[in-house]
Amino acid sequence: MRNIFRHGLAIIITATTILDVSGQADRAHNPIIFADVPDMSMIRVGDTYYMSSTTMHMVPGVPIMKSKDLVNWQIVSYAYDILDDVDALNLANGKNSYGKGSWASSIRWHNGQYYVSTFAQTTGKTYIYSTKDIEKGPWKKSSFSPSYHDNTLFFDDDGRFIL
Repeated sequence: MRNIFRHGLAIIITATTILDVSGQADRAHNPIIFADVPDMSMIRVGDTYYMSSTTMHMVPGVPIMKSKDLVNWQIVSYAYDILDDVDALNLANGKNSYGKGSWASSIRWHNGQYYVSTFAQTTGKTYIYSTKDIEKGPWKKSSFSPSYHDNTLFFDDDGRFIL
């Protein structure tokens, strides 16, 4: 399912003609975003699209971007300021997490709450961040072992979520 979503998003992002709200054609040109935005995940809530992306060892981490038209994007938040307090992430005791850190975030919305899940090779954990206000936070952090690579959240009909 995730691969189908990624391929569909690639088709949307590489499109050369986008219709604005009034139905008029507006030209979009590649690249849509002049930045490295790997492993993107996207949702739509109302008339707004939200996207998260991998940041690996960079902090703040997991940028949250928003758009009304899939062409014009702006960063509105980050899921975390510090992933975890370990030597590799703090560049202490000769350790580093270059190319590691958090990867492959997944963004979801359910019952008025936003969720971002990611994992980290550096810590061996899976992280789930949640907030009611995606732009202002605060973000609540939950983490556990093991690290589930490329995970996503699925909300069942009874309200429970499953990784």
